[in-house]
Amino acid sequence: MEQDHNSEENSTEQPQPTIDVEALAKRVEQLESSKNRLLEESKSWKEKYQGLKTNVEKENENKLTENEQWKELVEIERNKRFELESKVKDLTTMTMQKDLQYKVASLAKDAHNVEDVVTAVSRSGLLDIDKETGTIRGIEEAYNKIREEKPYYFDTAKKSGMSGGRPDDMIPKEKSLDEHIAENPNEVLASVLKDLI
Repeated sequence: MEQDHNSEENSTEQPQPTIDVEALAKRVEQLESSKNRLLEESKSWKEKYQGLKTNVEKENENKLTENEQWKELVEIERNKRFELESKVKDLTTMTMQKDLQYKVASLAKDAHNVEDVVTAVSRSGLLDIDKETGTIRGIEEAYNKIREEKPYYFDTAKKSGMSGGRPDDMIPKEKSLDEHIAENPNEVLASVLKDLI
């Protein structure tokens, strides 16, 4: 019975499959070939990637260089603009000063020193100065205040008596250039231009 049992066990054992060495070798060869092909493709892609990366880095460097040049150009233009703005401010200030001097000089014909009157008017605090348009308002009001507060800036002595048998105020006075300009500026300009031509 023991023998029967052993023979039954032997009869139930499955036969061992046979390994096809040739097929396995072929499969290993295919896998090796695929592996080599994939390695070659990988190298090729790495080289392409490195080339693209290098190109992108060069482009970025070029852009940065161009940006630096633009920054320099922008800085140069900004400096030019500041210089021009400064010149415009200086010219506007100078024009306003000349305008103030001219207007005060036309009002202060009897001043001992017109510059003193101009300085006093500019420091009076009554002037309304618009730096954007270059206009000054309130010159006459400031002048009148200075005339009241500082009469010693002006020649207030009245002439009395006779000159050449006529009262002083009857003697025709020669008009100053300021008076001619105040009366008829176009005529003065035309005569000056005629003299120049």
